[in-house]
Amino acid sequence: MRKLSILFILFLLGACAQPSLPSIDPSVDFVASLNTVEGTIDFISAEQEVMETWQLDSAYTGFTLVSDDLLLLYGFTLKEAVLIQLSTGKQLATLDVQEGTTFAYAYEDNIYIANGKENTVTLFDQKGELLAEASTGNYPMSMIAHGGNLYVVNFKDEILSIFSLDLTEKTKWDIPSSSHGLLVNGKELWLGGHGAGSSPNRVINKYNIATGELLGEIEAPMMPINMTKAANGHIFAVSHGSSTVYEISKKGEVLASFKAGANPFSIATFGESIVLAGYDDHQLYFIQSGKVTNKLQVGRGPFQLVVREVSK
Repeated sequence: MRKLSILFILFLLGACAQPSLPSIDPSVDFVASLNTVEGTIDFISAEQEVMETWQLDSAYTGFTLVSDDLLLLYGFTLKEAVLIQLSTGKQLATLDVQEGTTFAYAYEDNIYIANGKENTVTLFDQKGELLAEASTGNYPMSMIAHGGNLYVVNFKDEILSIFSLDLTEKTKWDIPSSSHGLLVNGKELWLGGHGAGSSPNRVINKYNIATGELLGEIEAPMMPINMTKAANGHIFAVSHGSSTVYEISKKGEVLASFKAGANPFSIATFGESIVLAGYDDHQLYFIQSGKVTNKLQVGRGPFQLVVREVSK
């Protein structure tokens, strides 16, 4: 009987234990690549080497850093998003979400989840508890917070929804359909996009962030869907449809452009480099002064990048 009791206790302990992923040194800077075809995350060091790879057990389609030590993973077909502690590799919490998660955004202590099936944005805390929910336009995706507001782009609509940080709706702006990709540049909100049907988007639109007034356009064909701000203040935009990177001044002047990557979706700033993810050729491109300085093979289908720079 005693042996049976011990075996039962061991079984319960084993059943309750959460599997751990390899830990990530909390003092190390990295750019991480979520490789959606392969189902992995590669963590790349400042020396531009893969220092660790996570094998994922679910169909995750996106991720975001919630803090220097918390990573959120989500998937369009999944009913749970998970919070993983980087320093231990352990799952700390789950967020009960509906199928249809299209994007997640972390700001201060808040986690915002956009859902393209329910047409909602939900607010969670870092313990995974639901705090608020709001209705949006059709298919919310890109989000960014600034000045006490949360800006939400509705991809299959012609509306940008603006909420307070507690998800009280404040106003709406008219925007082009199939918009995607947001960046705050001083008093301006820059918005890119895919375009719709046979009319791919060719421009980044500049809006007055306080009023929503359209201030101008920046030519960046075709399909400028993601942007990042470099250390010198210049903005780099990736045009998915032409595999082109555009370097743009703070005022919106195109300074340079060059081809890089195969079917790129994501671009990020990491140290002194701009990092571009080539989805079809499974490589990260490290760019400085308008030139590719290094290429690094990662898992198949690098779709999204996140950066942690704890040394700054």
